[in-house]
Amino acid sequence: MKAARALALALLLASGLGLASSAPHSRSGGEILQRFHAGLADADCRKSSARWRSHYARAAEHLADEDEIALAMFGYVLDEVREAGLPSEFALIPFVESRYRADARSRGGPAGLWQFTAGTARRHGMTVRGAVDERFSVVASTEAAVRYLARLHRLFGRDWRQAVMAYNAGEGALRASRRKGAARMSGITRSYPAKLNAIACLFDQRADNARWRRAIERQVPRLAPRRLPAGSRDLREWAVAQGLDADLVLALNPGWHPGARAVLAPIGADAGRTAPDEAN
Repeated sequence: MKAARALALALLLASGLGLASSAPHSRSGGEILQRFHAGLADADCRKSSARWRSHYARAAEHLADEDEIALAMFGYVLDEVREAGLPSEFALIPFVESRYRADARSRGGPAGLWQFTAGTARRHGMTVRGAVDERFSVVASTEAAVRYLARLHRLFGRDWRQAVMAYNAGEGALRASRRKGAARMSGITRSYPAKLNAIACLFDQRADNARWRRAIERQVPRLAPRRLPAGSRDLREWAVAQGLDADLVLALNPGWHPGARAVLAPIGADAGRTAPDEAN
């Protein structure tokens, strides 16, 4: 079974490579997963938690759901994580925090893809005031999360497990627990690395399922931050003018408000991270 699974995964990754070169403004899920697996700090699934694989089984199905935007958004977050030199495991955090929903709200106050509290968001440079809440901006929140994770990764000796536990509990709490013993940490914090490992292993496990593999091999748009012209008041109007799927752009930017300039959108056939006519 393990050999068959490895072969299935290899075929999936190979298919992604083949499709990507013909469509630079899009890519297959196979290409995204190839990049994901190449950047894992720990690809060993022999001790993967059965409990957490069961708990997060929907994460793999969420990527395969053609009506969802999670696969394209996962590709964007993975790009940001890998470009910062961080392990792929960090791109799985939004599965645990928000099920990869940019509009997620928690009862206790955290919000957005990365589930920042209002206070933490402000400390990391996001605006949370009145009608403006950048926790719902995938661009702003991902940039803040990646900066914070990079800091934690350095602070805790590039140990990805320690870094993600610090992300969950706070760096002060993790330092205190290291002085007093790991048992002082909550079970939620202690299990955080195991949850991420389980999700990574789920992708490996699902690769031997033909239905899932076909769904993942679909093409999805490459996403990147785009900058709107100053004074933009209508995101749908801008998307239509750019020749983009306006409903997709609106779904990718639940926190957009008139006057905001940074949005997440498909790069388009000829657009880069910021199109020349959007610079001002």
